[in-house]
Amino acid sequence: MLVIFLSPVVADTVLDTANLNAANLDAVNRARFYDVIDTSRYDMAPASAAMTHKIDALSYALMGAEYVGGRVGEGQLAKYDKDPLSRFDVFDCTTYVETILAGALSVSSAEFESNLQQIRYQNGHVDFVSRNHFPSVDWFRNNQDKLMDITPEVAKGRAAVAKAVIDKSAWYQHLGSDVIHCDSDLSDSCQILLEQLHSEGDVFRAEPAFLPYVPLTALYDGEDNQPNMALLDRIPSGSVISMVRPNWALKDYIGTNMNVSHQALAIRKEGVLFLRHASQRYKKVIDENFAEYFAQYSPASSLKGFNVHVLRH
Repeated sequence: MLVIFLSPVVADTVLDTANLNAANLDAVNRARFYDVIDTSRYDMAPASAAMTHKIDALSYALMGAEYVGGRVGEGQLAKYDKDPLSRFDVFDCTTYVETILAGALSVSSAEFESNLQQIRYQNGHVDFVSRNHFPSVDWFRNNQDKLMDITPEVAKGRAAVAKAVIDKSAWYQHLGSDVIHCDSDLSDSCQILLEQLHSEGDVFRAEPAFLPYVPLTALYDGEDNQPNMALLDRIPSGSVISMVRPNWALKDYIGTNMNVSHQALAIRKEGVLFLRHASQRYKKVIDENFAEYFAQYSPASSLKGFNVHVLRH
């Protein structure tokens, strides 16, 4: 039997955070999130069921949090990005997923920061260059000990493979002063630091990245374009869902193409599958019906499908 005890602050309501300032909101959300970790109890439950319930509870605790991109870094002592290592007042799509996974892997809240660093950085080494910036060649590859790709099993013979050449060196050359938060973009110190950041990319070579995905043509079957319920049933609640745009043409903007544009969690509620994610469109963490979310993309869209990963137990 699985038993999860949540304190009243989490179980009774999702806090209305609109009137809290950033520092208070970070503290309140962090406390609520840590409370889920520290008050979760598992008795005689299969590991997979326990993890599913824990991911649901942790991700629900942060519902409504604001979407803001690029607000985490390596902390005040960092050379380049001095944003906080973790924060709970705002998220982008990947930092939200990373936060939930780190919490799910934590037996106590004391383990959270270390687990987050292990997910976000290669070998847990906190450094801008070691950060898993690219899903296809960093994030999935460096977390193979924690995550397992089950996309082929979900697709049942209909999986496709996305390919993009990831050019990290060119990406570094496109990084601007906003990354290092200069007081004055034209200052000598800012320009020197930016040149040093650009040079960090010299060690990298462009490399092909391959990622399996479930095509949207497999998600919607027949002339009436109804969702394939058997396929949806094969997606476990608690899965990491990555939206795949094969060879996404971003080279002119950021220096490299990519395969992944967005990340979310699959959460099943009363038999219906939802995407729980930090939404750039709605500017907050929300639930959206899984099938309806993908139905909005036409065949002409660059979004062609999704990848599915689950935590290893």
